[in-house]
Amino acid sequence: MSRSQSEDKPALAAEVPLCVDLDGTLILSDVLWESIIQLWSKPAAAIRAAWALLHGKAALKGVLANEVAIDPASLPYREDLLAFLRTEKEAGRQLILVTATHRMIAERVAEHLGIFSGVMATEEKLNLGGEHKKEALVAAYGVGGFDYIGDHLKDMAIFSVARHSFLADPSDRLRKMADKVGNVGRVFSRSRSWSKVILRTMRVHQYAKNALLGVPLLTAHLVLDAGAWLNLILAFFSFSMLASATYIVNDLHDLSLDRKHQKKRFRPLASGDISIPAGIGLAFILICASFALTLAFLPRLFFVFLLIYTVLTLAYSFDLKRRLIVDALALAMLYTLRIIAGAAAISVVLSEWLLMFSLFFFVSLALLKRAIELEGITDGKRIPGRGYVPSDADIIRSIGPSSGLLAVLVFALYINSPGVTKLYSTPQMLWLLCPLLIYWITRIWFLANRGQVNHDPVVFALMDIRSYIVAAFAGIILMLASFDLSKNIL
Repeated sequence: MSRSQSEDKPALAAEVPLCVDLDGTLILSDVLWESIIQLWSKPAAAIRAAWALLHGKAALKGVLANEVAIDPASLPYREDLLAFLRTEKEAGRQLILVTATHRMIAERVAEHLGIFSGVMATEEKLNLGGEHKKEALVAAYGVGGFDYIGDHLKDMAIFSVARHSFLADPSDRLRKMADKVGNVGRVFSRSRSWSKVILRTMRVHQYAKNALLGVPLLTAHLVLDAGAWLNLILAFFSFSMLASATYIVNDLHDLSLDRKHQKKRFRPLASGDISIPAGIGLAFILICASFALTLAFLPRLFFVFLLIYTVLTLAYSFDLKRRLIVDALALAMLYTLRIIAGAAAISVVLSEWLLMFSLFFFVSLALLKRAIELEGITDGKRIPGRGYVPSDADIIRSIGPSSGLLAVLVFALYINSPGVTKLYSTPQMLWLLCPLLIYWITRIWFLANRGQVNHDPVVFALMDIRSYIVAAFAGIILMLASFDLSKNIL
């Protein structure tokens, strides 16, 4: 049948197929971007993809389809639209997946869902997007001979020749333009607060960890120094923005793993609440803002430690977190780096005792995190993306608390060191901190063993009233140790 004949053929309602776009419509993501971010760990494939791009988008998508593995089962589908399509399928409607994604991937998606009668997709030298998609649909079904579901302004060309248009999360501009065509059948939309989505993407709740920057302020007895406080506040915001950027990079790198995780699949990038390009753009803005703030107002040494933190956290995201024990040591170093950076921000020298205490203490918390993750593994396999198996749980529960108690031992040795009398008038009071530390460390391990601690022990501590009580008593003890109680009593 010629194109002109197909355009003139009237379509009966029962014969009209429903054509469905993939990226941003059926799935809350974009397969092209999903493929590109996988190239981070495949430099050779990235070079081949860059070379292919010189020959056009279709060539690029062909290389990506062969080089990366897109798991259809892990993609974030638009559930309300999927339910609608299944209902239409049961009613006898012919469903066609029409996408600019490469045919190899599109067919895997269609096979996974089992509801499509056919697939039209990018192949060889033809990138099936925009006008090319419109021409293919008109050639196959004629003007008004199909219904189409899309989400992008580029789809307007197709909406203008479709019988009915269905919109997925349309922008205000797209909705107005589609309304002018006058064939909108149904709109699939989600209610989202962009401010909340961005804050969740930045993981603002994790900023509490950056309070460790303030530890040197306390240990150096500079609590009343206004200049130190100002630097510390600026350092906190700079470190927090950089940490958010690295969290985003980590989430982009772990998309497929996060989507298989019981809790992490709800993260904005994994769930499709925010797009991959938007995530990359947000990370770039945060990094620039962090570095600009640091270079403008803070000591250069702080900037050096900020760079070290960036390198280490990216190394952790891309490789170290998959390595047995190394991941716990890396996490402990990342926490300790916050303390070191805090000292650099207010220009004080850290005690080697504090550094050693931090290392043992945070190794304990890092292992606690792995112990908690192992509790959710029941099939005998490894933690996704980690180097631990369920049989490791016993040794982790042995090493973890021991490391925490070694931190207490380091603190006890510090109390007996000559330098302690330079900072504390009544250092004997510091001994009272030892039972408090033993209580807090052993209690959190007991609670974790009972399944009462969530996946992040630091977040648990921030929501735990007894942790605040312990912190309050510790603060009182430190304050009393700073006074010469013998003279005050006399």
